[in-house]
Parts: sequence; C-alpha cells; structure tokens
Amino acid sequence: MPALFLAPEELVELTGRKRGKEQREALDTMGIRWKVNAAGETLVGRRHVEEVFCGAEAQTSSDRKKPNLEALDRKAS
Repeated sequence: MPALFLAPEELVELTGRKRGKEQREALDTMGIRWKVNAAGETLVGRRHVEEVFCGAEAQTSSDRKKPNLEALDRKAS
C-alpha cells in the first residue's frame, strides 16, 4: 500500500521547489491542499494529488460509498 503522504523528494519533484514556504506557494497555485505538521514539514495527501491530476474518477469503485436509497423509500411509505 502506498504511503498516505507524499515523500519530501516527491514534493520537490511536484513543486520544483526545495524550501517549504516556496513549496506551499506552488501547491496553492496548483490547487493542492496541504498541512504543516508539528515538525514544520509540509504534508500533502497522495490521494488528493491523484484526484487533482486525474480527476475524481481516480478513486476505485470499492472506495466509493453509495447511499441506500431503498431505505429512504421505505421510510417515506
């Protein structure tokens, strides 16, 4: 299973920047959400990056949750 967050080397490759502040500015420009952890490191979710670059369809069908519409129909009756 791939790591939850991008590795520091992957952030450098993605943003073209080595410094955290510059990486965060580049991520903002790309529309990619990020967080800073207690150690001051920029964290970027791998799945979010895949969704930004590949679209929401990057999720597998097993990841998607669908509502049980039949349960709603029974309550309305």
